[in-house]
Amino acid sequence: MSKHTDPAPVTVIGLGSMGSALARAFLRGGHPTTVWNRSAAKADGLVADGAARAATVGEAVSASPVVVICVLDHAAVRRVLNTAGDSLTGRVLVDLTSGTPDDARDTSALAVQRGADFSTGRSWPSPR
Repeated sequence: MSKHTDPAPVTVIGLGSMGSALARAFLRGGHPTTVWNRSAAKADGLVADGAARAATVGEAVSASPVVVICVLDHAAVRRVLNTAGDSLTGRVLVDLTSGTPDDARDTSALAVQRGADFSTGRSWPSPR
C-alpha cells in the first residue's frame, strides 16, 4: 500500500542560471516554490510560472522546510543567511554554492548555529 503525499514546499534563494533552473524543476514537479533574489526582477518569470516571491530572506526561509541556496560564493551565502534572523531554525539548508571544503564547513557552522540542518551538494576532488 502506498501513501500519497503532496510535494513538499521548497524555497530557492539565488536565481542565477542554476537557481532558476532548480526553481523551474521544483515547479514542474508540483512543489510549492518560494523564490528570493537580491535583484527581485530575476524572480518575475518564475512568479509568472507559479512561484511565490518572498520580499525578504526571512520570509523566503520561513515559507518552506527545505531551503536551497545557490549564490555567487560563500561570502554571499553568509551575507544572505545573516539577514535570515531566527527563520533558519528547524529548516534544512541545501547549499549548492561553489567553493572550497573550508567554505562549506564555515557555512555549515553558521547554519547549525542558527538551528538548521545543513547539506552541501558540492563535491571536491580527492587529494592526490
